[in-house]
Formats: sequence, C-alpha cells, structure tokens
Amino acid sequence: MNRSSHPRAGFCRTGLAAAFFAITLTGCLSGGDSSSSPPAADPAPTGPATLSATVQQGEVRGVELGSGVLAFRGIRYGAAPVNELRFAAPQPASSWDEPQQLSTAFGSACPQEQSAFGEASTEEDCLFLNVYRPTEPGDYPVMVWIHGGAFIYGSGGPAYEPSRLAQEGVVVVTLNYRLGALGFLPHADLPGTNFGLQDQQLALQWVKNNVNAFDGDPDNVTIFGESAGGHSVLSQVVSPGAAGLFHKAIVQSGSYNGDQIPLDDTPFGAITIPGGQTLFGDPTVAKTPCKNDAGTALVTCLRSLSVQELLAAQPSNLIPVTNTTVLPASINATLASGNFNKVPVMMGSNRDEGSLFTLLALSENQALFQTEASYRTAVGQLLAEDPTLDAGAIADYYSAKQPDSPVKFINAYSAIGTDWRFTCPNNRQWGILDDQVDTYGYWFTDRAAPAPAGLQAPFPLGASHSFEIQYVLNSFSNMENRGATSAQLDLASQMTGYWANFAKYGENPAIGPNATNGAANAVNWPQLKADGSIIRLDTPTQSVVPVADFRATHECAYWQNPPRLVR
Repeated sequence: MNRSSHPRAGFCRTGLAAAFFAITLTGCLSGGDSSSSPPAADPAPTGPATLSATVQQGEVRGVELGSGVLAFRGIRYGAAPVNELRFAAPQPASSWDEPQQLSTAFGSACPQEQSAFGEASTEEDCLFLNVYRPTEPGDYPVMVWIHGGAFIYGSGGPAYEPSRLAQEGVVVVTLNYRLGALGFLPHADLPGTNFGLQDQQLALQWVKNNVNAFDGDPDNVTIFGESAGGHSVLSQVVSPGAAGLFHKAIVQSGSYNGDQIPLDDTPFGAITIPGGQTLFGDPTVAKTPCKNDAGTALVTCLRSLSVQELLAAQPSNLIPVTNTTVLPASINATLASGNFNKVPVMMGSNRDEGSLFTLLALSENQALFQTEASYRTAVGQLLAEDPTLDAGAIADYYSAKQPDSPVKFINAYSAIGTDWRFTCPNNRQWGILDDQVDTYGYWFTDRAAPAPAGLQAPFPLGASHSFEIQYVLNSFSNMENRGATSAQLDLASQMTGYWANFAKYGENPAIGPNATNGAANAVNWPQLKADGSIIRLDTPTQSVVPVADFRATHECAYWQNPPRLVR
C-alpha cells in the first residue's frame, strides 16, 4: 500500500487553527461574501410566487431573483436523518399536501461549527437542495454543485451565487449533505459509512426524478464541485451507487488524497497500516459517553447523543473511506481499473493552491518561516502523513529554487503544499483519465485574483485554493467589491461560459466546453490527450499551453520519485 495515501496530517487541524481558518477564510470557498444573508446579487422578490413546479413530493412555488432567474430554495429531498435514521442511509422526503411557498431563505445547513463556509448549525433536519433556473421555458442542461469544506463545513446555501451560470441557459442545483461525524464517521459497528456521499446520491436521484419540473433535462446532468466538493465528484465518478445519475463531471482542486485509506486496518508486511476506524472512528467514540460500548449498543448510544456532543468529539477533518459499499476501492485505484462511471471530465487546479494553507500554518506560529530550521520543521509536519518521505531533502530542494527574500521560506512551503497535495495528484489523474474518457484540463493562474473580503495575508496569495470559485459562482458586484478589474470580470464571463458549455456539449468531443459559434474573445479549449494541451485561465486572456508547462512548473517529475528515507 502507498503510505502517501494516509490523510493523517495535511488537512487535519487543531481546534485553534480551525477557528483561525474559519475567520480568515470568510468568503474564500464561496461565491458570496456573507454566509448569514442572501447574496448581494439577489434583490428582494418582485412580488408573489412567479412560478410553481410539481415534484414527486408535491408542489413548490419559487421566487424571481431578477435578471431572468427563478429560485426554488429550501426544497426537502431527504427525510430528517434523526433517531433511527442517524448513522443510516438517507431516505427520500415524505410528500406534502399543501403547496410550499418558498422564499429567498435557505433550508438549514447540516450540523457544523461556525466557519467560513457557513454559520454554526445543530439542525439534523438538513437535507435540502436549491434550484435556480432561467425564467424562459426551455429544455436546459442541469449542473449540480457539491460544496467543499473539508467534509465538516459548508452548505449549498448563500455562500454560492449561481445566477450568472443560470443565465447561460442551465438549471443549477446546490445541495446540503451530512458532514463531520454524522456524515463520515468510519466505524465497523455502524450500519454503513460515507453517509454524506449517500446523501449526495439521493439528491442526484431526486434531480433525475424531478428536474424536468424546472425544465431541466434529467438525461443531461453535470456534477461539479471544489476541494471536498471536487473530491466528492470523483467519489461519485467511482461509486457504483451513482451509476446513471449524472453524465459529465467537473473537478476543481479535488484531486488530493485519491488513494484513500480503507475502513479497517491493513496488514503490510510486518506492520499494520491503520485504517479509518483506527485513525478517526475510535478516537471520536473515545471522546463520548459511548466509549465503552460496542455493536448495537454503541449505535444506540451514538444515536442518543446530542449534536453538540458529536461535534465536540469529531476530528477537525474527515475523508471518505474505502472498502465500503459506497466506495469499494480508492478513487485512483478505481479510475486505473477502468471500472468507473465513464463520463466526460473537466479537471484542473490553481497555480498557488498551497498559499492558503501556508497562511493557516502562520496562524499557528507567526515565527514559523523566519529561519531555515523552523521552515524545515514545518515541512516535516506538512509531509508527516507519509513518513517515508525525506522531508529535509524536499525542504532543501524547494528552498534552493527560491530567490533570497523575506518570503523565501513562505514561498517554498507554499510550493510544496501546492505540488505535493494538489497539482501533481491532479496531473496523475489526468494521465489515468485521458485515454479512457474525454478529458479537459485547466490551470487557473490569475495570481492577482481578488481575495475574499476580510482576508489579509502578509505575503501574496496568488491564485490560491478556492480563488477560482468566484469566477463561476459569484456576482459581478461582489467581485467588484473585492477589487476585480474589468479583465477579471471578462475572465469570469468566459469561465462561466466554458462551464455552462461543458454542461451543454461536453458529450460531443468536437465541442466540449466551447461555444458552438466560436464566441468572441474565448479561446478554443482542446481535449487533453497524453502529452497534449490544457487551457490556462488568466488575464488578460486565456491561452492553450502544453501540459508539460504545468508539470514543469509544479515539479511533477520530481514527485513521481521523491527522495525517501525508506525504499
């Protein structure tokens, strides 16, 4: 087994760091700049409900947001996962008799602490989704957004503004799914695991059954997501339970930890590799009054706990585990086997993914990068999840490539986090996919991308993790408030067009994410083949570049055979 697959470090953070992350990340992983009120682009409803739709559960009445977009927020797709449904597969929502008048308000987010991804919630009755559609009748492709947030934060609610995407002629659906221990606690005594991924599948089934009521085409559904949302997209690509529920996939910065750990421990020669239960499940249970229970008694006890008790006990990061019904094997192993849901894939990552996590590391220790010794210690901590790596040699290799400056070690550390965690795993997955399905690669490199409101850093963040979301799921007014230039608004328009065109035409390799009429100022995005080309998304214009440029910039040849302490 590849020891580098273990998510024991990296995204796992202390409570203090997570709290800082929640503050500094406000708006980062979102389209909007507020998680407590509707996005600025949404004016108040212009009058009573302007449209009704009848789904399997009953009638819903939406509101007009203006600019040719109708919204149906807070539609229940799943029964409240409480009592015997806590730590169990989700069940469809019950029917309702009276028409439901919706508003600009969203349904409750799933239980989580306060964070950049949304407000704190203790409401388990949270399986809601939101539908945005053009006002004009049509037969529209469907795009289903799966939010990020390390599988412990976030919702499909006000953090994302899909109006510009809907204006491109698509129906956009955003959704909630169970998070943290309630969604991903890995423990063999539970009747399953990866409940959050199961929620996503139930939502996709709801879309298949009901989206035609909103003039969406159930036979043309694209799933897309960023970070944990992108990882979720890949999980659905490889999950047998998602077969037939979608037809295209967009993965934004979601290639990390593609070699997930299994639920159970794994013998490895003379040692045992700890699995998800050992690393995450047992320590969580040990922090609860259920610590001495087992089997059905443990399940009964866990179901009796308050949400607050579970939130207090859960780790600061979780990730779906394998050797389960939902994920029989890891993402990378399943893709390599060829036994996955073969759909066209758009996938990419950002030039400076790691800088946001460098800012997090600085929050824990402001002196972290002031000396070479402290920098080398930080790199060792970053790479600790793979103890075979020679962290000292890697630290030296990256620092030698940086010019002398006050931010030399900051930049070196950020580059390691970018290349090792995100971009080279992205490159690996391109290589697995490009001869099996139509694959389109992007590289977001706008290093002057607007930073979210309130985010301050003592060094340039560049094209950091999540900074591309605003170009697709944000309003122009919010981007301008962040300082976006006219060239960046143009890039946002073009990126929104690419994303929507992929939903419309992605199954036709002659078109892919491109417009059928060769839209002005848009560069033709080529399909990626072996050592071919990807699109570089930047200002003042996009460009097609060899994938070799991406690999060279991110040291992917180095990471194919990094220095190791153990061979």
